[in-house]
Amino acid sequence: MVRHPPMPEVEVTNETRYRFREEAVAQIVGRLLAAEDADGVVAVAFLDEEAVAELNGRYRGHAESTDVLSFPAGDAEEADWPEPDGLEDEFLGDVVICPAVAERHALEDEIALAEEIRRLLVHGGLHLLGYDHVADDGEMRARETALLEQIGEPEGGLLEAERR
Repeated sequence: MVRHPPMPEVEVTNETRYRFREEAVAQIVGRLLAAEDADGVVAVAFLDEEAVAELNGRYRGHAESTDVLSFPAGDAEEADWPEPDGLEDEFLGDVVICPAVAERHALEDEIALAEEIRRLLVHGGLHLLGYDHVADDGEMRARETALLEQIGEPEGGLLEAERR
């Protein structure tokens, strides 16, 4: 009998005008966790600029919007960040993405919004797993690049048809 590793749980919240396919978001995060031999629950939230600026100011001390914030589960007590009840052992943390900022970055870099969101999901997920591009010597960026190639595009695309 073939045993498959447990599928990570990905909870997606979208409070923006952008329409992301939840199953595609879960597929990207699931592939990242599998590649890193990690398992657990990850919450992904897509929020508008005002909400992200408020979170960034409250938890990171920068009162401005940004493309991605990560809140690893172990940091929750220090940052006064809420964690879901009953998931203490399985919860890896939250990845918060601002699609409006991501869209500006995608335009500047001349890439598709879906590609930028995929990069931010991987980037944020790596932070949940303990990577830190500020403190390392390029290891996180190198791993991010390798994972983006390994993970590939989600089946069916990341954005719903009207936003592609």
